[in-house]
Amino acid sequence: MAKDHGENSKSRVFCWEQINRTNRLFRVSRVFAPAERVGRLLPLYALFSVVEQICSGSSDETVAGSRLAWWRNELEPQNMAASQHPLVQELVRSGAAERMSGDQITRLFAGTAERLLAQAPASRAELKNLCSAIYRPQLDLELSVSGLPDAMDGIDTGLTARNGLVQLVRECLFTKEQGGFWWVPLNDLARHGVTREDIVNRPGAGNVAALFAELFGEAAQWQDKRDGESSGHTIDYSPARHVFAISGLITRKLRRLASAKPDRFGQELARLRPADLFYSWNSARRLG
Repeated sequence: MAKDHGENSKSRVFCWEQINRTNRLFRVSRVFAPAERVGRLLPLYALFSVVEQICSGSSDETVAGSRLAWWRNELEPQNMAASQHPLVQELVRSGAAERMSGDQITRLFAGTAERLLAQAPASRAELKNLCSAIYRPQLDLELSVSGLPDAMDGIDTGLTARNGLVQLVRECLFTKEQGGFWWVPLNDLARHGVTREDIVNRPGAGNVAALFAELFGEAAQWQDKRDGESSGHTIDYSPARHVFAISGLITRKLRRLASAKPDRFGQELARLRPADLFYSWNSARRLG
């Protein structure tokens, strides 16, 4: 038994390392998740972090594609139980694996593979759609692992798009030398007279600041719709309070990014202030 306890501890430590490497906001999300679901969410968040690292950390598309294919094979239902990888072992041990459908996993990896070859969006509307497509597979998996696969079908693109945009910001911080910021809409660049090289090399320039202030300011206002509210039906969202808490925190992050220079984005994303944590707590409390 001691050996099993040690192996479980190692797998959890590995999961925490992945989360700390990419998205520490997941630590906040876990705080607000129902206690009986916390264990299942840890390896899932670690999986999201690993996928994000592949997308942001590989300059060679062939290498990145091979790594994604390896993970996709490891997460085949028939392969998970025999996997020696600590993250997969934790998915199985926690019970998360049995709640992840093959279709959901396929969508997660297919979307990531498509992003390796993605073209810059022409407009902000296209960017919003791209960001929503990035985060929707993650949200679906999170709801399923939380035991809420159908409760939030009515969530519009606002929540997913905001979260997806912050993910793109994180990814570009790792790949500046590879052109980072490829996702800034072409019409925004043209209207502000900015090139992607300007963003990286002249982060303090006025037109660069104006571009991001406008972009992130609008993104923070992207709205959600909850199915059933307008028709008088009531949906209990309280078991998903961690989803809304983290979404509210991301909205605050976008507003903070709007007043920051691109070379400070990393610091702003990593910084958590007491007011941010209170805001998350208040968002979760309102849902019960």
